[in-house]
Amino acid sequence: MRTHPKQKLRTSPTQEDYIRAIFLLQENEESVGVVSIAESLGLSKSTVSERIKELTEAGLTISKPYSPITLTKRGKQLGEKMTYKHRLIEFFLHETLLMPADKIHNEAHLLEHAFSDEAIEHLAAFLNHPKTDPHGSPINKK
Repeated sequence: MRTHPKQKLRTSPTQEDYIRAIFLLQENEESVGVVSIAESLGLSKSTVSERIKELTEAGLTISKPYSPITLTKRGKQLGEKMTYKHRLIEFFLHETLLMPADKIHNEAHLLEHAFSDEAIEHLAAFLNHPKTDPHGSPINKK
C-alpha cells in the first residue's frame, strides 16, 4: 500500500521499543550494534537482527553489515518522542500518583505506547512541563 508523502506511517509498539533502545544507546555510546541492542532489550541477537532489517526497510534505521546501526532523521524523531513520553509518564506516576521510583519504569513502558500525542501534551501542561524525570534524566520536548 502506498502512502501519501505527508501521511504518517504507523509504528508498532515493538518498533517503538527498538527505536527508543537505539536512541538511548546512541546517547551513551559511540557505536550501537546488534549485541548492545540485544542486551538492552533482553533479546537474542538473531531476533534483533531480524527486527533491524524491518526497521531499515521502514526507513527508521540505517544498517550495513559490520557497521554501527544508526537512526534516520525519522527514527531519531521517533526515539526522542518515545523518550519524552516515557519520562513524562514516569514523572506523573511518581509525583502525582506517588508510585515508588523503582516501580515506575515498567508502568511507563506500558503506557508510553497507549498515550496519544495530544494526551501527552495535556499531561505535560497539567504537570507544568517538568524538566527532569524522577531518575534525574532530562525531559526534553524536541
